Amino acid sequence: MPGKETKFHPDGTPIFRIVTSAGEAEEHLRVIRQAMERSTKHSTLSGLSGVLAGCYALAAAVFAPTKLGTLTDKLLFVALWGATLVLALVTDVLLTKRRAAKVGKTAFSALGVHLARAVAPGLLAGAGITLFHLLHPEALGTYLYGLWILCYAVALLAIAMFSRREVSIMGWAFLGAGIIALLLPDNFIIGPRALMALTFGGFHIVYGAWMGLKYGW
Repeated sequence: MPGKETKFHPDGTPIFRIVTSAGEAEEHLRVIRQAMERSTKHSTLSGLSGVLAGCYALAAAVFAPTKLGTLTDKLLFVALWGATLVLALVTDVLLTKRRAAKVGKTAFSALGVHLARAVAPGLLAGAGITLFHLLHPEALGTYLYGLWILCYAVALLAIAMFSRREVSIMGWAFLGAGIIALLLPDNFIIGPRALMALTFGGFHIVYGAWMGLKYGW
């Protein structure tokens, strides 16, 4: 096995070392990961975007159909929540850029690309399930909303390793809520509107308020 090789500048300071042990390599990867975790996304998370996303969700819950017996009602429900998701994502991008400028950071770096790639599978799965629901409205029934919550939970947990601990906590909260939603009977007192308001509305407002108070708006 080759030994460790160190090269030096003329003044005797080392230039680099060739890492040959698994332990050393793991330590270097740990340091790199910590550096990534301290970089742009950590310092540019916007608590305000979380609060606004929650408010958008509450507004959508107010205007969403109370009963989903007809195809028109189901299409309206899906369209309304789809528009809410797009609005929340756009808001997050804009406020992240604003906060990054405030703290002198770059909002969308290589780490931002990793975050986008991490969140994409969960969101795409939700989009695929929604498309299936539109083509076969009776197949999923009220299970659609629990599946939406689970897909969002997967997206949050996927980016948790690159983000603050609070994102992971919210991801697990969504995961638990999604599982409970799938297990609830159709005639349970919490209907689709209340379920979406509680999770996408309430969870986001609590998360955003905490992030804003702890790390800044």
